[in-house]
Amino acid sequence: MKHLILCLLLAAAWLPLRAEACSCARPGTPVEEKDQHTRVFLGRVQAIEEDLRGEPRRRVRFIVSETFKGTPVRRLTVDTGIGGGDCGYAFRTGQEYVVYAWGKDDALATGICSLTGPATHPRSGLDVLRGDK
Repeated sequence: MKHLILCLLLAAAWLPLRAEACSCARPGTPVEEKDQHTRVFLGRVQAIEEDLRGEPRRRVRFIVSETFKGTPVRRLTVDTGIGGGDCGYAFRTGQEYVVYAWGKDDALATGICSLTGPATHPRSGLDVLRGDK
């Protein structure tokens, strides 16, 4: 019996493991990223809903305070992954972010491969975007 368990453990060790990881190209400057995305805006997270049907994702609702690209609107919803290798961004309710999103207004998406980030973080490019209007 011990030999059978040992054989099963050794056989399992040789099975390929499924690995998921997010792989990103280095993002460009805020101006370059603005050109490559459909919408760029400054907004505060109002709510986050998880949708685990099909491909899991988070649907993030924003109250928009400034628009740098796209038609100005008061509210937008943006999808992102849930993390764990799908490049999803971990937004927090109540926090303000610069969001670089792609897609149509009814199907916007973003992730960690863009410059999306807290408005207070220099990497998000808020100062540059405000000067580029």
